This record gives sequence, C-alpha cells and structure tokens, in this order.
Amino acid sequence: MFESPRLSPFDSELETLVHYVADELEQLQGLEPVDATAPFDRANADVILRTSDNVDFRFYKLLLSLASPFFANMFALPQPCPLDKAADQTKYGLPVIPVAEKSFVLRKLLSFCSPVYDSKLPILENLDIVMSVLDAADKYDMKCVGKFVVKMITAPEFLEEEPMRVFAIACRYRAEVETNIAAQYMLRFAIWEPAYVAELDFISGSDYQRLVKYHASCGQAMSQLVRLWSLFPLPPLDCKFCRKNGLPRLSLKSYQDSVIDALRVRPCAETLTNVEWIEGMVRKAGSCQNCRDRAPRRMEEYAKDLAVPINDIISEIHLEIKPY
Repeated sequence: MFESPRLSPFDSELETLVHYVADELEQLQGLEPVDATAPFDRANADVILRTSDNVDFRFYKLLLSLASPFFANMFALPQPCPLDKAADQTKYGLPVIPVAEKSFVLRKLLSFCSPVYDSKLPILENLDIVMSVLDAADKYDMKCVGKFVVKMITAPEFLEEEPMRVFAIACRYRAEVETNIAAQYMLRFAIWEPAYVAELDFISGSDYQRLVKYHASCGQAMSQLVRLWSLFPLPPLDCKFCRKNGLPRLSLKSYQDSVIDALRVRPCAETLTNVEWIEGMVRKAGSCQNCRDRAPRRMEEYAKDLAVPINDIISEIHLEIKPY
C-alpha cells in the first residue's frame, strides 16, 4: 500500500504558513470596506481608491491627474454612467478603483499629492516605508512625488542607521545631491564594513565600483595632511610626568603616520574620535592613566579643527554619477 512521504520540519512549517496566508486572505476578502479617516473622507470627492486591505480613500481626479500621467490617461477614457449595470463597482455614486497598495502606503502617497493646506507632510518612519512609497510613485509615474521622497532619505536618522541603503536608493533614482551626501557619510566606515542590503540589487556593479573608487580616492588624498602638521599640530599623548620618565614611546613621526593611516581607511574627522583608536594610540605611547583620561577630550577638540582641511580635501574629489 502506498504511503505518503513524511513532511520534513521545513515542509511542515511552509504548509502551515501557506494555510495561514490563505485563511488571512479569505478573511480579508470577506471584510466590508471601511472609509479612510480625514482628510480622505470628503463628501465632495469624485473618486475612491480601495486599498488591498479594504480601506476606501476618497480623492480627486484632478489632483491624481496632475500628479500622475497614469491616472490622467485612465480618467481620459470614456467613463461609464454610475447607473450603468455594466459599470465597475461604485460607492456613494463614485467609481471605485482597486489598488494593490496597503492603506498606510496609499495615505502617505496621496498626502504628497494633496495641497499643502489640506494635509501635513507625511512622516516616513523608516526606509522600508520610503521604498514602499517610492515603488508606488514609480508604478503610477508620479515623478515629482518620487523626487521629493528621495530628498527626504538623507535625514540623519536614516544616514546614521543605514547609510548603504540610503546610498543605493539615491543612486537608483539618480539623485545626485543625495547620492553624494550618502557617499560622504560612508567615509566614516572602511569600505568593507557595511553589510549587503537588498537595495544594492537595483543599482549596477559600475555604480558600486564608483563608490569604492570615490572612497579609495578620498583615503589616498589624506596624505595631503602631511603638509599641514605645522598648522594643525597633533595633541600630546603625554604629560610632564610622562616626559620626565622617558615617555611616550611613540615618536612624533610614528604618531603622524598612524593618524594618516587611520584616515586612509576611514577618511573623515570622526575617525580620530573613535574610542578604540584613541586607546590604541595611548597604549602605543605607554602614557600614564592621567594622559589616558585626557586623550579622548583632546582628540575630540583636535578633530573639530582638523575637520576643516579634511572636508576641503574631500570636496575636491567628485563621485561620478552616470545617468541610465
């Protein structure tokens, strides 16, 4: 007698997940659509967009047409009479257009299409939401919305958390200013440090290679600081007590070379405030505990001064951004 093959733990979990998704979809399809909250509940709207999670957004054909050639072409077609039985679904006497986006994405997208006095500028909480809005803007050919959203990705909270994603998104949309900002922020890391992000799949190998070349060029240019030691003398790693006892063991030349080497790997002033790097330098110098306690503060003050020539050097190096 034939026996059914036993399911592996992975197959069993997958089967459970498939059933769960199917049940969720069935429940969702059975739900009655609900109306979106203000400002997308106006009685004088002339079209309804229904999201994939059954939320109805009342909006205006004119605003959609101005923002999107996709909708402009749709509304230019002959529209059936609301009383026509062959017409598509209607609600409140308005045509209902189903869209694939979730309600939280459509709310943000339509807010960008609304007059400034009608809705607040939507907050994009994270880069996942940014990508969802950008994908929707792409889908409906809302070029101005896309450009505006891309300008928001260089907010400090995005750059600090996921600089590689910011770079890849900006590069994908050929946003020159934002791509340069992200590339400069990436100088805080060694080129091999940032992990893979999915957004890299949407840019070319040439785009990434140009980032690597830019990073390397900035690192090599840090050798120019050698000419500025007289104007920006390095802060001491020792005190009178250390010098009296024949310390530090680190010569000035070795000290200067170590600074240049560190900046070649991470060509930005913030490199000199890295706690691990400072501690390593103090250990090399063999300085006393008092010097070790003072070193971070001294380096922080020095990094602020040295940031000016470092930024001047970096400003002379350009990241090549080629249009598709």
